[in-house]
Amino acid sequence: MDLRFITEMPRYRLVLWIAFLASLLFFIFQMRNLPGGAQRGPQPQGFELYDSLVRLIRNDYLEERDPVRTAEGAYRGLVNSLDPLSAYLEKGLAARYLARDNGGRETGLVIFKRYGTFPQVMAVVEGSPAEKADLRPGDLVSAIDGRGTLSMSLVETDLLLRSKAGGPVEVKVLRGGNTLEIALDTAVLFPKPYAFSRQAGRPAVLRIHYFSPSLLAGIRKDAVPILKGGKTPLVLDLRDCREGDLEQGRELVNVFLKAAVVGRYEKKGGVKQDVECPDEAPLAKTPLAVWVSPATMGPAELVAGVLQELRKAKVVGFPTPGLAGHRDAFVLDDESLVLLTSAVFSLPSGRSLWGQGIKPDVPLAAESRSEKAYLEKTLPLFPGL
Repeated sequence: MDLRFITEMPRYRLVLWIAFLASLLFFIFQMRNLPGGAQRGPQPQGFELYDSLVRLIRNDYLEERDPVRTAEGAYRGLVNSLDPLSAYLEKGLAARYLARDNGGRETGLVIFKRYGTFPQVMAVVEGSPAEKADLRPGDLVSAIDGRGTLSMSLVETDLLLRSKAGGPVEVKVLRGGNTLEIALDTAVLFPKPYAFSRQAGRPAVLRIHYFSPSLLAGIRKDAVPILKGGKTPLVLDLRDCREGDLEQGRELVNVFLKAAVVGRYEKKGGVKQDVECPDEAPLAKTPLAVWVSPATMGPAELVAGVLQELRKAKVVGFPTPGLAGHRDAFVLDDESLVLLTSAVFSLPSGRSLWGQGIKPDVPLAAESRSEKAYLEKTLPLFPGL
């Protein structure tokens, strides 16, 4: 084995590289011990596969590779391939992630991505630069600012689609058999994390754009006094809501529901931690329906799932992707960042939302994504309106 590949690396990268090799060795061992694994013919043993790959890159690849850069690619692949919430972010993107502002400038593209696939556009924010550029749900983003997206994480893709210094975001989009190259501007689309509206003959609508520490204070000030009597029905609009953490979702649930246990965090080793909503719920008697879309993710899925199961609120819309997980952040010595999913959320019934998501009570047809279509399906749920 050519040891220069390892010894040239700083110590912090060496530690992560050793962890990667250990994981690779464990994976090879496990694959060989799966049922039928022994019938697949001779397999490279231990470090032999790694040694073969290194020698091929060093001896046969077109250019001399920087070993640190090659190792960094291995780190990204190892972490990014775990699940859609986990991610490895190099120093620059790590700083952007830690300083992110959910109310900042963005393109208006709402995407979903799994490792090894192109990010798919799940929704386009109305009035956004992405809508003005005629981007559509179903489009695939193959490159952002000249960088291919296949090996990116969902987190990395979202960060790159947000505001950057020096001009628009350059995206390459696949649509059918065509490739489109578009320069996308950015804009502040949601200066507040929510919007509350009322209109005669319709239920009130509380739309959550993203979860943030200021969300609950605003709702208690603007919406709760109007809805507290329980006479005005409410639509909790969680369409395309994907930002925030699970604790902020729990806080919103407690506005509509008081319960000793509203679900559980399931952690490594089968450890389960109860999630409680112990405070008085000011909107416990408010007639309620919930709107979801294919881009309803994370804490919004927790809210929809708990209200559907415990509050018996009808959910209208489309199945969600199932990303109700808690994520821990680890800053490395070089100021890069590793995000790892450390717990997933399950409902009191025991049904995990991780990978399963929300199944609507009132599903919509694929082409029925407009607010009008949602409203037509929702009005019969409030016959006294």
